[in-house]
Amino acid sequence: MNVPHVLSRPVPSAAFAMPLLMAACLLAAGCGNSRAVPASAEVPEVSLVQARAAAADYALVLPARAQAGQSAQVFARATGLVGTRLVDIGDRVRAGQVLATIAAPEIDQAVRQAQADLAQAEADLTLASGNYERAAAMLRTQLISREDYSSRLGARDAAQAARDAARAQLASARERQGFASVRAPFDGVVSARNVDVGDRVVGDTASATVPMFRIDALDPLRVAVDVPQSAALQVRPGLRAQVTFPELPGEQFDAEVVRTAQRISEDAGGMRVELRLPNPDNRIPAGMVGQVRLSVPRTVPAVVLPLATVVQDGATAKVAKVGGDGQVRFAQVSLGRNLGNEIEVLSGVAAGDSVVLAPNALLADGTRVRGRPQAR
Repeated sequence: MNVPHVLSRPVPSAAFAMPLLMAACLLAAGCGNSRAVPASAEVPEVSLVQARAAAADYALVLPARAQAGQSAQVFARATGLVGTRLVDIGDRVRAGQVLATIAAPEIDQAVRQAQADLAQAEADLTLASGNYERAAAMLRTQLISREDYSSRLGARDAAQAARDAARAQLASARERQGFASVRAPFDGVVSARNVDVGDRVVGDTASATVPMFRIDALDPLRVAVDVPQSAALQVRPGLRAQVTFPELPGEQFDAEVVRTAQRISEDAGGMRVELRLPNPDNRIPAGMVGQVRLSVPRTVPAVVLPLATVVQDGATAKVAKVGGDGQVRFAQVSLGRNLGNEIEVLSGVAAGDSVVLAPNALLADGTRVRGRPQAR
């Protein structure tokens, strides 16, 4: 069996090995320095935005419905047949204008009977008054007893009372006769007409279910809107607003808050507010749905930040602020209205503060960063 031959090499002496060891150490140190990263390159770069102060007022846009300034259902107050109908839907009417007449012969007969009763009562009073005056003259000359005088005086007073009752009866009959003319309660537009000539109507609103007419006053209109609780105390009478309708693009109409319900609805969670909307040419019909833009004064100052600056940590919202020393400090914030790409911040950030845009999970309190201003 052949055994390989291993050549031996003499071991260098200690005096010769020491310079070699030192050279190896220097070479290793040089290689290490060539791979080192400068400390400044390890500081992460982030995009910064500055919080800007929000305006003293903020716009609150809410859905709304235009309603008639006044609206009345006109029922018949006399029973009979519709004799004439003088208006139709869409017609403008004036207060007191006759809308229709009701043929009611029994009412006309009652007026004639009351007139006859009054004439009879006046004749009876004339007779009783003459008898009383003669009795008074005879009493002074003692040609009649006091009992006869008192009897004629009582007859005169009774005839006078009967005359007054007949007058009242005639006035009542004429008033009922006036109900045969159906009149508009105020200036407006006929928005509903439910009768025609020949229809029978009953003069009893307790049993009537369908009105003869509906009258809507369209100038001004009432605009109803439910204001959320967060703004309910700031929306007061006198506050100006703008109303828009999708059917009238490019147009906005000035309105004014005139009354508030002073009650937060349990169902809607808001307060009903009414605005006065001038509508002189009746362009806007009652019932049209649109939007109301209110300029609501702020109760506390706020700043505006991009939505991407806010980090949600459970129920807590935070932002990463960067101070003058370049260090990150996470601050808890209270949020206001979501403005789409931006959001209102009510506390935790002041106007002018630098905030990290879209902070990542590697940032922590005390992290030193280099800021890169973000174009706004």
